[in-house]
Amino acid sequence: MAEIDPAERRARGAELRLYYLLVALYFFSFGVQIVLYPSLAAFTLGAHPAAVGLAQVALSAPMFFFLLFGGALAERVQTGPTLAALQLMLAAPMLALAWIVARGQLTFPLLLAYGAITGTLAAFMLPVRDSALNGVVERDLARGRSVGLARAAATTAAVQIGAQILGILLARLAGDDPAPYLATQAGALILGAALSLRLRAPPPDAHKGRSLVSAFGDIRDGLIYALKSPVMGPMIGSAAYIGVFVVGSFQVLFPLIIRESYGGDAAEQAGRLGFLFACFWGACFVSAAALSRLPPANFPGRALALSHLVGAFALLSFAIDKPFLMFAGVVVVWGLAGGISIGSSRMITQSAAEPRYLGRVLAAYSMGFMGGAPIGSALVGFSAAAWGARAAAIIPAVGLALAVLALIAFTPIWRLRNPSLS
Repeated sequence: MAEIDPAERRARGAELRLYYLLVALYFFSFGVQIVLYPSLAAFTLGAHPAAVGLAQVALSAPMFFFLLFGGALAERVQTGPTLAALQLMLAAPMLALAWIVARGQLTFPLLLAYGAITGTLAAFMLPVRDSALNGVVERDLARGRSVGLARAAATTAAVQIGAQILGILLARLAGDDPAPYLATQAGALILGAALSLRLRAPPPDAHKGRSLVSAFGDIRDGLIYALKSPVMGPMIGSAAYIGVFVVGSFQVLFPLIIRESYGGDAAEQAGRLGFLFACFWGACFVSAAALSRLPPANFPGRALALSHLVGAFALLSFAIDKPFLMFAGVVVVWGLAGGISIGSSRMITQSAAEPRYLGRVLAAYSMGFMGGAPIGSALVGFSAAAWGARAAAIIPAVGLALAVLALIAFTPIWRLRNPSLS
């Protein structure tokens, strides 16, 4: 093998670190949005509980409808320029929302429009970025480096969570003036767009058809493959029930419980919401970072299922009135389990997919996740309107527990061994 120039070796060796940085910039922006978007709906606009759920539907429903198209796009385009373009497009509505909020002209329809636009753009961007990890790791291994896919996936999860925490902590400072912080999340995406151009991904597959008909055919083939796979089929199912019972609860219950049980003005409520999100994602980061430093688990499916059961018990406890700090303690326990869940699911899905289907399979997995989210948001929002936010927590808690038990009993996920250790 020809000797690689030292300068070229250093440049190539930096690609994985560049990928981690791109993930960090996106999820920093996402962390800001986690706090500010529901705060604008629940606290600034004082929306009805069902409307708070509808706002989350507007954000997540477009991702369900367009993620498979994003997966097909990921297999047809040059990663760097496409990521750059999509991140610039995603930054534009964020800047527009910052301008609207600064002028005091925010309305609920405008917030829904913002959610729908950003959700649509994210649906095309996420598969492009996520599918790039496998290629980055393969090139890293080809250069004699020792980072495998399982370790890289776990590190990516830790980076994702850590960046979200920074975004959440920043958003907590927004108080009565969120506009500059909305602009900051756009700035992170603009920086990510510039750095995306440095990715060294190979050209797209020249054999992929460029027509809409061929794209639909690839989407169909990828979805059939994913659903028939003994591993990916159950994983898509697990993503769907997490979307319904966890994401919907997470996005809707937190602001409603804060508003109903702990009071305060809009700034105080937004501060409490940011604190809860920081507790959750901080605990997630601790467990995900620990996973990235430990040897890969022999049975990642067991870690996944058990972490979901912990989440079910945490949700059930939300139905009980408690002091705010005790509520935050429960959220910390849930977050520790969440970091295990994120790391395990990322490792399983990225290891199980055939390379030729990778973009579409990751999109199908995310589609299950995001498809469940609007259902869960609406379910919890209407339940909270009827019975109160705390009582509404019982429904996703029981649903999540039953879904996990079905995953254990009727799929091979519990018995799944880490392919790198087989």
